[in-house]
Amino acid sequence: MAETAIPTIVPSLSAGEPVDLSRPHFVGIAGTGMLPVARVCAERGLSVSGSDVTASQRVEELARLGVTVHTGHAAEQLPADATAVVFTHAIAPDNPEILAARERGVPVVHRSAALDALMSGRRAVGVLGTHGKSSTAGMLAVTLSRMGESPSYAVGADLEGPGSGGRAGDGSVFIAEVDESDRTLLGVRVNVAVVTNIDYDHPENYASAADYLNAFEASARGMGAEGTVVLNADSAGCIELASRLKTGEGPRVVMFGASSSADWCLSEMASADGRSSALLCGPQGRQFHLSLRIPGVHQLMNAAAAVAALHVLDQDLDLAMEQLGYYGSVQRRMTSAGMMAGVRIYDSYAHHPTEVAADLSAARSLAGTGRLIMLFRPTGQARLDTFGAEVGKALAGSDAVVLTGDARLSEASLRELSVSIGQAGGSVLAVETAREDAVVCASKAAQADDVVVLMGTGDLSECGLMLRRTLADMAPVA
Repeated sequence: MAETAIPTIVPSLSAGEPVDLSRPHFVGIAGTGMLPVARVCAERGLSVSGSDVTASQRVEELARLGVTVHTGHAAEQLPADATAVVFTHAIAPDNPEILAARERGVPVVHRSAALDALMSGRRAVGVLGTHGKSSTAGMLAVTLSRMGESPSYAVGADLEGPGSGGRAGDGSVFIAEVDESDRTLLGVRVNVAVVTNIDYDHPENYASAADYLNAFEASARGMGAEGTVVLNADSAGCIELASRLKTGEGPRVVMFGASSSADWCLSEMASADGRSSALLCGPQGRQFHLSLRIPGVHQLMNAAAAVAALHVLDQDLDLAMEQLGYYGSVQRRMTSAGMMAGVRIYDSYAHHPTEVAADLSAARSLAGTGRLIMLFRPTGQARLDTFGAEVGKALAGSDAVVLTGDARLSEASLRELSVSIGQAGGSVLAVETAREDAVVCASKAAQADDVVVLMGTGDLSECGLMLRRTLADMAPVA
């Protein structure tokens, strides 16, 4: 396997070795991937602690569950009786709590090992893929919960309020969003793998598209002949993976998508007025009317993947379809961030060109006769270097774009993206390195009936409140 650019923290335990989570300490506990795992541990009655750079509502939710969370990192915060220190590759090798664990002989384990240990003994369903992991895992978690199955789950996004992406249920099923960005997919063993799509990403960590696909193949082959892989029949990467899995001892393959060759075939797909619908035809000629309370044709694909997985789990599909209709999206996946002065605001986590295009299409269906204004922040220089032209082309489909950045991106890089948008026929209102200035620019441009989408990773979602306040200040006094 090719070397990657991921900062290396060498785990104390080899893959598959038992992990003692009776007293875990999480470094970076508020991270989107870490917090759900920590929450499952806490709800199982384990003594949990951790640290993070800043305080947040998500951390407060952990504290409510009895988790001790420190703001900042320091060696003395590592509990004397810690049985494992859990990390992700967002943590630097010289983190003082990591160094203290090494010195004291406390096992240092990657988040994937902790997640794998929590899923042991359950029917583990891993949701993988470049796009749609959180939404599909959320659909499965919500549907099974509403069906009374009491699943455990670890989803890398909030299902409801802050910190709600994890749960320790009493049922036999464990739903986990399995990330590929740091090769977590190679450290987690599942019985059912749902691969939403495979579309080259994370160029900072994967040398090529081939390297990226190879990681998914290695993950699938690790399941053995007893496993089942649910693959997207409309994704070139998934089609290639299905072809590879036909040779040798491998898992059973089930396909979903709009392709007529799919085991679960979608047709009559539509998205309007904040809802989406389709006809879903399955094995033995079974047909279901799929109706979602969220916009976006891409969400119908995610729902088809979820239904295929529920079928593999031998669930009552009539009941499942009914309960899936109540799914209201995980946070930051084209979710409402409020309304002010007649301007509707939505929050999107999209950062890859395919995701940008999908959420832009969903936003366009919401805008109606109003304009679509994007406040976009790219994610990392490596992704911008690789996908900048494609992102620019996708953003050009909006009526206006405001670009903003963070400490990792130079103004020159943002201006290069601005040029790409213009070359694709789009309109850039401004390039503002400070998000506060970007919010003011978007507010000045927005009019009643317009839709503004806050798009990007990190803390961009905080701009929703800022945007509403700015719009309120600018609204004419009656």
